[in-house]
Amino acid sequence: MLKKIKNSLSAKVFLWIAGLLILCSLLIYGIVMIFLPQSYTVVATNHVSDQINQLEETLAHTNYEDADKVIEKFCQNNQALVILSDDTSSEVIGHIDEESVAKDEVMTSALEVTFKDKDGSLTLSITAPVSAGNELTMAFLELLPLLLAIIFAISAIGAFLCSKILVKPVLEISRISKRMSNLDMTWDCNVKRTDELGVLADSLNVMAKRLDAAMKQLEDANKKLREDMEHITELSLQRRDFFAAASHELKTPITILKGQIESMILGIGSYKDTGKVLPNTLKEVENMERLVKEILAISKIEMDGLAGKSEMVSLSTTLTSVIKVLLPLAKEHQITVHSKIAQDVTVSGNTSLLEKAIHNIVNNAIRHSPEGAEVFVHLTTSTLIVTNTGTSIPEEDLPVLFTPFYRVEKSRNKATGGSGLGLYLVKTILELHGFQYRIENAQNSVMFTIEI
Repeated sequence: MLKKIKNSLSAKVFLWIAGLLILCSLLIYGIVMIFLPQSYTVVATNHVSDQINQLEETLAHTNYEDADKVIEKFCQNNQALVILSDDTSSEVIGHIDEESVAKDEVMTSALEVTFKDKDGSLTLSITAPVSAGNELTMAFLELLPLLLAIIFAISAIGAFLCSKILVKPVLEISRISKRMSNLDMTWDCNVKRTDELGVLADSLNVMAKRLDAAMKQLEDANKKLREDMEHITELSLQRRDFFAAASHELKTPITILKGQIESMILGIGSYKDTGKVLPNTLKEVENMERLVKEILAISKIEMDGLAGKSEMVSLSTTLTSVIKVLLPLAKEHQITVHSKIAQDVTVSGNTSLLEKAIHNIVNNAIRHSPEGAEVFVHLTTSTLIVTNTGTSIPEEDLPVLFTPFYRVEKSRNKATGGSGLGLYLVKTILELHGFQYRIENAQNSVMFTIEI
C-alpha cells in the first residue's frame, strides 16, 4: 500500500490536500470553540451593562410612582432581580433563575438612582444572568461527530477534485515522456491550458514534431546510405568479376596469337605459308582490339558517367539513323526490319552513348534471328520496343543476360556469340540515363523493352 502511494502522484496530492483541509478545518473549529464562548460572555456582559445604564437614565426622568413599571419591564427583558431600597425600606422586583446563580453565571451591580419627583437618591441593586458560554461549548462538542463527518467528506471530495485537476495534465505529460523515451513520436499531448503546464505541453508537441521529422530524415538518410553501400558493394563485385572475366577473355586470343606467331617463326607445318596464316592472325587481333575497345568504353562510362554532356537527344532521329546503318546487315541475314517511329520523341542524355546502346539492341535482334525472320522496332513517347521473331531465350538465361561476358551461345565463338559485353554495355548506358529496361520472351519471339 505504502509503495503504491509512494509511486502515485495522484495519491500523494490527494492525501496532502485532504490532510491540509482536515487540519485547517479542525484548527478553525477549535479556535471558534475556545474563543467564541469567551467573546459571547463579554458581549453579554456589555449588553447587560448598557441596559443598566439605560435604566438609570430612564429612572432619572420618571416619577417615583411609575418606577415599578419601568423596573418590571427591565426585569422581564433581562430575566433580572432588582432590589430598590432606601434607608428605611426595600422593594424586590423580578426574579432570577436559581440555576444561573448556582453556576455563578450572574453579574451584580449596585447604583444610586434618582427620580424626577423625589429628592435624594435610592439604592438600586441588580442581579442579572450572564452566560459564561458553557452552553456554546457543550453545543460545539455535541456537534463535533457530525462536523467531523462533514469535514472529512468535504475534504475528501475537494482533495479528489483538486488532485484530478492538478495531476491530470502532469500524468498526461508523464505518459507522453515514457513514449518519448521509446522514440515513439506518434502522439499529441492534449493538455489545453494556458499556464506553465500548458506551455510545457505545447513545447512537447512542437519538440515531438521536430524530432519525428528529424528521425524520418535520419531514417531516409540511413536507408539511402545502406542502398548506396549495397550499390557500392555490388559495383565492387561487378568490377572484380568484370576484370577477372576480361583477363580470361584476353588470355585466349593472346595465347592463340602467340602460338601462331611462334609457329610461323619456326616454320612448323602449314604455318610456313605465312600468306595464308597472317589473315587469320589479323582477324584474331581485330577481335581482341574490338574486345579491348569495348572494355575501355565500359570503363570510361563507369568512371565519367555523362560528365556534363547531357543534352536533348532526339530518339526518333537516332533510331532512324541506326536502322539505316544496320539495313545491309539485315539484308545479308535475310531479315526484314519493320519500324514504327513516333516523331519528336526527345530525352535528356548523351547522344553518342544512347546511339551505341540502341545500335547494340537492334544489332543483337538482327544477328540472333534466323534467316527469313522479322525485326519490329516500335517507338512511342513512353517506350521503345525491339522484337525479333523466330527465336527465344532459355528462361534460365534471362536473369543473367546483362552479366559481363555472358553469352547464351556457349561455344564462345566470336562469329556467332560476340564478346558478351554488348548487353552489359547497354545496361550500363540505360541505367546511367535512368531508364527502366527488360528482356522477355513473347510468342515465338524475344522482346526488348525500354521505358523512357
